[in-house]
Amino acid sequence: MATYIPPREPPSDAYWLTVLEEGPISRTATPGPWEWVEKPDIPLSMWEKARQLAKSRCPVKLTIKGYNRGGLIASWNGIEAFIPASHLLDYPFPADLERREEAFRRYVGRELTLCLLEVDPARRRLLLSEREASSCQAVPMDWPDWLCVGHIVEGTVTSVRPFGAFVDIGPLEGMIHISEISWRRVRDPLDFLKPGDKVKVLIINVDTEHHRVGLSIKRLHPNPWETVHEALRPGDVVEGTIVSVERFGLFIELHNGLEGLLHISALRQEGDSRPLDEDYHVGDTIRVRITEIVPQEHRIALLPAYSPTDESDGE
Repeated sequence: MATYIPPREPPSDAYWLTVLEEGPISRTATPGPWEWVEKPDIPLSMWEKARQLAKSRCPVKLTIKGYNRGGLIASWNGIEAFIPASHLLDYPFPADLERREEAFRRYVGRELTLCLLEVDPARRRLLLSEREASSCQAVPMDWPDWLCVGHIVEGTVTSVRPFGAFVDIGPLEGMIHISEISWRRVRDPLDFLKPGDKVKVLIINVDTEHHRVGLSIKRLHPNPWETVHEALRPGDVVEGTIVSVERFGLFIELHNGLEGLLHISALRQEGDSRPLDEDYHVGDTIRVRITEIVPQEHRIALLPAYSPTDESDGE
């Protein structure tokens, strides 16, 4: 995203309105005409974190980095934070531009306690207030007794992201990381969860300081690796489903989320540099022989059932 900075000449009211909306974007103290600056991308997880902070009304402390005619500028985790003049405690609102600028200049370098009012990804900014900070502090997060590690609760999926899903569990939203959705391989959380779904989750982490709660669905079900030897044994020939094609081999689901690795050395002759995805695809079924099971490492080694080394296998 790039923003045009007008030449150094007396600014119009329209310019100041634009600055109020966008905030300063120049890296130089005195930007020249036609200066363009690219703003870095902000991860979706950071916008979600900001929304959670605004919802919980937890005060934040930020150091003022600059100002424009409309108010003060700070930064929160790489996101521009704007504090309008009307939301400052001590600002006298002088009409004279020089006095107004001097009032703002005294704020630069100071740390203010602020309340996050608005999260606006479209404008790539946050809106905060110093006046509202006291009310943020006066409304502490109400942590019910049941909100503790090990408790099972029901909630509603509010959003699904590439890294996991957010679930409304009552006093706040918790997050299910992609690694906590299922014992099976999860490439896209949307394959397992949709906004509006009612889910039962296990609380696995509670961070009262930052108002974060970690949740898990998969831990509500038995860990298949703890009983792997009841279903699979070295020497077994089984049919599995290819769940991932990698440069070094194939990951194959054998039973109830248990995956094994079929190494490329068992699939390609020496000197054959063809990529595996020319012959193997996710979803294909393949017969394999189990050669080793290491439950504590979540590892199963495989060979093709038709491998020349499988002399005992008549197939």
